[in-house]
Amino acid sequence: MCVTSEYDLGCANCGGSLARREVPPEALAFPVSESVEVAECPNCGGRYVPEATLERVGGDGFGRQT
Repeated sequence: MCVTSEYDLGCANCGGSLARREVPPEALAFPVSESVEVAECPNCGGRYVPEATLERVGGDGFGRQT
């Protein structure tokens, strides 16, 4: 069984490949003090919040684009 992660998907905006990136929590208005992991498109700058990050910060809405 093969599990697909957020990083295996293409950007919804431009179709580019997504890369892991750490961003400060205030960039996403998350109530945590340490940096958070996002899936970011290096082509257009689209950001997507992985499920694991949402679970860590207590958010909802899988794959929410920022």
